[in-house]
Amino acid sequence: MRGLSETGSFIKILAIYLLSILLPGFLLIKPVVAQEAAIHVKTDTSAILIGDQIGLTLEADAQHTCNVEFPLLSDTLTHYIHVVRRLQADTIVDGNRWKIIHRYLITSFDSGLFEIPSLPFRLKCANNTDTLYSTPLQLLVTYPPSDTIPTIFDIKDPLPAPYTLEDYLRIVLPILLAALIIFQFFKYLKKKKNRRSQLAEPGKPSEPAHVIALRELDRLKEEKLWQQGLIKEYYTRLTDIIRRYIEQRFNVPAMEQTSSEILQSMKSFVLEEDTLRALQELLLLADMVKFARELPMPDENESNMLNAYVFVNHTCERQSSEDVITDNQKEEM
Repeated sequence: MRGLSETGSFIKILAIYLLSILLPGFLLIKPVVAQEAAIHVKTDTSAILIGDQIGLTLEADAQHTCNVEFPLLSDTLTHYIHVVRRLQADTIVDGNRWKIIHRYLITSFDSGLFEIPSLPFRLKCANNTDTLYSTPLQLLVTYPPSDTIPTIFDIKDPLPAPYTLEDYLRIVLPILLAALIIFQFFKYLKKKKNRRSQLAEPGKPSEPAHVIALRELDRLKEEKLWQQGLIKEYYTRLTDIIRRYIEQRFNVPAMEQTSSEILQSMKSFVLEEDTLRALQELLLLADMVKFARELPMPDENESNMLNAYVFVNHTCERQSSEDVITDNQKEEM
């Protein structure tokens, strides 16, 4: 029994001895880590106006052999404090130590005294790992001070913007367009009025139409175009003389009409069948020469010149006996 008692006493003494040696080592782990690194969290100011932005600085000062893991801040630090954005990090080396700095912009949109909680920093130095927590901070957020004496101000007039080329074009172009439209409208009215006056009172040449036509026929006959082989030119000149005569004598737009339209119009003015037949033979053969390249016989060329004379002489404007007496009296005077 005595031997067992001595053995138990020896085990207790051995346990106490081991604890006295190992326990201080365990207790010294965190102080050793704390001595190798230090953390700091601070703000630019402790009081701001609502909506203002201030800087939040996180610093870790440690041995260069230590690895520091900073806390990850999202867009919301607390319910009332928000992270605007993260600024560029910085590292300062001083001998065998380095200082790592992280900065953030924070703001708040509520008024009151708010707490920035403790932030965890995870440190790993050699074989020792620990987590250090920063000291909580207080941030006072207030509204901007208001005037004690209410003052009513007038609404400020808007600042005049400088005119650009586009602004001038927006003003000038509509005016020019409106002026152009008005000018074209009055030009159209004037042209329409002149056309009506011309139709109401057709201008008469200084000489009777048949006199001009017979003179032109005489000149064409003297030029002898068809005898020189100029058949197409001959019939073109011949029909132009007759067409101008019809326009001046009967006020019919013969220069713009086809041969069939001219013949249809002449039925209202010419009653003699022989006269109309002479005009028809002339116009139809002229169309065949000009458009179908037909070569008429010499006697046909002569007969169509004769048809032109017949048409003009049978349709010319005859002077009454009273007009002849009046003209004779004028000549005697």
